[in-house]
Amino acid sequence: MTALSLPQGRRVVVARYGETPLEAIDQATSIEPMPAPDPAALAPTDVLIAIKSAQVGWVDLLMTSGQYQHMPDPPYCPGLEYAGEVAWAGPEVTALRPGDPVLVDGFQAGPRSLGAYRQYGGFATYGVAPASAVLKVPGTLTLDEAACLLGNYETAYHCLVTRGQLKEERPSSSAPPAPPASPPSTSPKLLLGAKVIATGAPTRSSQG
Repeated sequence: MTALSLPQGRRVVVARYGETPLEAIDQATSIEPMPAPDPAALAPTDVLIAIKSAQVGWVDLLMTSGQYQHMPDPPYCPGLEYAGEVAWAGPEVTALRPGDPVLVDGFQAGPRSLGAYRQYGGFATYGVAPASAVLKVPGTLTLDEAACLLGNYETAYHCLVTRGQLKEERPSSSAPPAPPASPPSTSPKLLLGAKVIATGAPTRSSQG
Protein backbone atom coordinates (compact mmCIF):
# COMPACT_ATOMS: atom_id res chain seq x y z
CA MET A 1 0.00 0.00 0.00
CA THR A 2 1.39 3.40 -0.97
CA ALA A 3 0.49 6.77 0.50
CA LEU A 4 -1.53 7.52 -2.64
CA SER A 5 -3.77 4.52 -2.02
CA LEU A 6 -4.34 5.08 1.69
CA PRO A 7 -8.02 4.88 2.61
CA GLN A 8 -9.97 7.72 4.12
CA GLY A 9 -9.50 8.03 7.84
CA ARG A 10 -11.11 9.83 10.76
CA ARG A 11 -10.08 12.46 13.24
CA VAL A 12 -11.36 14.01 16.46
CA VAL A 13 -12.29 17.68 16.15
CA VAL A 14 -12.82 20.16 18.98
CA ALA A 15 -15.15 22.80 17.50
CA ARG A 16 -14.84 25.30 20.35
CA TYR A 17 -13.43 25.64 23.84
CA GLY A 18 -15.61 24.55 26.74
CA GLU A 19 -15.87 26.02 30.20
CA THR A 20 -14.39 22.75 31.43
CA PRO A 21 -12.78 19.79 29.64
CA LEU A 22 -15.84 17.67 30.39
CA GLU A 23 -18.12 20.23 28.76
CA ALA A 24 -15.85 20.51 25.73
CA ILE A 25 -15.73 16.75 25.26
CA ASP A 26 -19.48 16.36 25.76
CA GLN A 27 -20.72 19.32 23.71
CA ALA A 28 -17.98 20.48 21.33
CA THR A 29 -16.09 17.36 20.28
CA SER A 30 -16.90 15.08 17.37
CA ILE A 31 -15.36 12.49 15.05
CA GLU A 32 -15.15 13.57 11.43
CA PRO A 33 -13.96 11.99 8.17
CA MET A 34 -10.32 12.70 7.30
CA PRO A 35 -8.96 12.35 3.77
CA ALA A 36 -5.49 10.82 3.64
CA PRO A 37 -2.93 13.62 3.14
CA ASP A 38 -1.67 13.86 -0.43
CA PRO A 39 2.14 13.48 -0.62
CA ALA A 40 2.14 15.75 -3.68
CA ALA A 41 1.11 18.60 -1.37
CA LEU A 42 3.76 17.84 1.27
CA ALA A 43 7.32 19.08 1.63
CA PRO A 44 10.29 16.86 0.63
CA THR A 45 11.29 16.72 4.29
CA ASP A 46 7.83 15.70 5.52
CA VAL A 47 6.79 12.33 6.89
CA LEU A 48 3.26 10.93 6.69
CA ILE A 49 2.43 8.71 9.66
CA ALA A 50 -0.35 6.13 9.93
CA ILE A 51 -1.25 6.68 13.58
CA LYS A 52 -1.73 3.53 15.66
CA SER A 53 -1.70 4.82 19.24
CA ALA A 54 -2.16 8.18 20.98
CA GLN A 55 -1.88 9.23 24.59
CA VAL A 56 -4.70 11.08 26.33
CA GLY A 57 -2.83 13.40 28.69
CA TRP A 58 -3.60 16.31 30.97
CA VAL A 59 -2.46 18.81 28.34
CA ASP A 60 -4.98 17.42 25.86
CA LEU A 61 -7.75 17.95 28.41
CA LEU A 62 -6.65 21.46 29.40
CA MET A 63 -6.51 22.51 25.76
CA THR A 64 -10.19 21.68 25.22
CA SER A 65 -11.17 24.38 27.72
CA GLY A 66 -8.55 26.96 26.73
CA GLN A 67 -6.56 26.51 29.94
CA TYR A 68 -3.15 25.67 28.45
CA GLN A 69 -0.51 28.26 27.60
CA HIS A 70 -0.10 27.14 23.99
CA MET A 71 -3.47 26.95 22.32
CA PRO A 72 -4.53 26.00 18.78
CA ASP A 73 -7.49 27.93 17.41
CA PRO A 74 -10.68 25.87 17.18
CA PRO A 75 -11.66 23.87 15.31
CA TYR A 76 -8.61 21.70 15.90
CA CYS A 77 -7.57 18.06 16.19
CA PRO A 78 -6.25 17.20 19.68
CA GLY A 79 -3.62 14.63 20.53
CA LEU A 80 -0.25 15.89 21.77
CA GLU A 81 1.62 12.59 21.67
CA TYR A 82 1.22 9.71 19.26
CA ALA A 83 3.00 6.82 17.60
CA GLY A 84 2.50 4.80 14.46
CA GLU A 85 4.14 3.65 11.26
CA VAL A 86 5.68 5.63 8.42
CA ALA A 87 3.29 5.56 5.46
CA TRP A 88 5.34 7.88 3.26
CA ALA A 89 8.57 9.84 3.58
CA GLY A 90 9.65 12.75 1.40
CA PRO A 91 12.57 12.33 -1.02
CA GLU A 92 14.92 14.26 1.27
CA VAL A 93 14.20 12.02 4.27
CA THR A 94 17.00 9.46 4.49
CA ALA A 95 16.69 8.00 7.99
CA LEU A 96 13.12 6.72 7.71
CA ARG A 97 11.28 4.40 5.35
CA PRO A 98 7.67 3.16 5.04
CA GLY A 99 6.79 0.67 7.74
CA ASP A 100 9.18 2.04 10.38
CA PRO A 101 7.58 2.29 13.84
CA VAL A 102 7.90 5.90 15.00
CA LEU A 103 6.81 8.44 17.59
CA VAL A 104 6.39 12.16 17.04
CA ASP A 105 7.78 15.07 19.07
CA GLY A 106 4.76 17.08 20.17
CA PHE A 107 6.78 20.29 20.31
CA GLN A 108 7.33 20.18 16.55
CA ALA A 109 4.02 18.80 15.28
CA GLY A 110 0.47 18.60 16.57
CA PRO A 111 -1.66 21.02 18.62
CA ARG A 112 1.18 22.01 20.98
CA SER A 113 3.42 23.10 18.09
CA LEU A 114 3.40 26.22 15.92
CA GLY A 115 2.93 26.63 12.19
CA ALA A 116 1.54 24.33 9.52
CA TYR A 117 2.03 21.09 11.48
CA ARG A 118 -0.26 22.22 14.30
CA GLN A 119 -3.28 20.92 12.38
CA TYR A 120 -2.10 17.31 12.65
CA GLY A 121 -3.13 16.12 16.11
CA GLY A 122 -2.69 12.56 17.25
CA PHE A 123 -6.38 11.71 17.68
CA ALA A 124 -6.59 10.87 14.01
CA THR A 125 -5.85 8.20 11.45
CA TYR A 126 -2.99 10.15 9.87
CA GLY A 127 -0.42 12.69 10.95
CA VAL A 128 2.16 14.77 9.10
CA ALA A 129 5.37 15.97 10.71
CA PRO A 130 8.79 17.24 9.66
CA ALA A 131 11.44 14.53 9.64
CA SER A 132 13.20 16.24 12.57
CA ALA A 133 10.15 15.51 14.75
CA VAL A 134 9.83 11.84 13.83
CA LEU A 135 11.81 9.41 15.97
CA LYS A 136 12.15 5.66 15.56
CA VAL A 137 10.61 3.77 18.44
CA PRO A 138 13.52 2.74 20.68
CA GLY A 139 14.30 -0.80 21.76
CA THR A 140 11.39 -3.16 22.25
CA LEU A 141 8.79 -0.55 23.17
CA THR A 142 5.31 -1.11 21.82
CA LEU A 143 3.53 1.70 19.98
CA ASP A 144 1.29 2.17 23.02
CA GLU A 145 4.36 2.66 25.21
CA ALA A 146 6.06 4.92 22.67
CA ALA A 147 3.03 7.20 22.51
CA CYS A 148 3.45 7.87 26.24
CA LEU A 149 7.22 8.26 26.25
CA LEU A 150 8.31 11.83 25.59
CA GLY A 151 6.04 13.97 27.74
CA ASN A 152 6.19 11.72 30.80
CA TYR A 153 9.91 11.03 30.78
CA GLU A 154 11.00 14.50 29.65
CA THR A 155 8.95 16.00 32.48
CA ALA A 156 10.40 13.59 35.01
CA TYR A 157 13.96 14.17 33.76
CA HIS A 158 13.55 17.95 33.89
CA CYS A 159 12.16 17.81 37.44
CA LEU A 160 14.69 15.31 38.76
CA VAL A 161 17.91 16.24 36.95
CA THR A 162 17.63 19.77 35.56
CA ARG A 163 15.80 21.25 38.54
CA GLY A 164 16.43 18.71 41.29
CA GLN A 165 20.12 18.13 40.50
CA LEU A 166 19.72 14.41 41.12
CA LYS A 167 23.07 12.61 41.24
CA GLU A 168 24.43 9.12 41.82
CA GLU A 169 23.89 7.75 45.33
CA ARG A 170 21.65 10.68 46.30
CA PRO A 171 18.45 9.41 47.98
CA SER A 172 15.15 10.29 46.35
CA SER A 173 11.58 9.33 47.17
CA SER A 174 8.86 8.21 44.76
CA ALA A 175 5.19 8.56 45.59
CA PRO A 176 2.96 6.87 44.71
CA PRO A 177 5.01 3.73 43.92
CA ALA A 178 2.45 2.38 41.47
CA PRO A 179 1.74 2.71 37.77
CA PRO A 180 1.20 4.84 35.82
CA ALA A 181 3.18 7.39 37.84
CA SER A 182 5.98 5.10 38.91
CA PRO A 183 8.03 4.31 35.75
CA PRO A 184 8.69 7.92 34.58
CA SER A 185 9.53 9.11 38.09
CA THR A 186 11.53 6.03 39.11
CA SER A 187 13.37 4.79 35.99
CA PRO A 188 15.61 7.89 35.55
CA LYS A 189 16.62 7.64 39.20
CA LEU A 190 17.66 4.03 38.81
CA LEU A 191 19.56 4.74 35.59
CA LEU A 192 21.44 7.58 37.30
CA GLY A 193 22.32 5.38 40.27
CA ALA A 194 20.22 7.22 42.83
CA LYS A 195 18.81 5.50 45.89
CA VAL A 196 15.06 5.21 45.39
CA ILE A 197 12.81 5.25 48.45
CA ALA A 198 9.25 4.33 47.56
CA THR A 199 6.50 5.75 49.77
CA GLY A 200 2.73 5.39 49.85
CA ALA A 201 -0.33 4.92 51.97
CA PRO A 202 -1.62 1.45 52.81
CA THR A 203 -4.47 0.21 50.65
CA ARG A 204 -7.93 -0.39 52.06
CA SER A 205 -7.45 -4.16 51.77
CA SER A 206 -4.18 -4.01 53.73
CA GLN A 207 -5.99 -2.21 56.56
CA GLY A 208 -8.27 -5.19 57.05
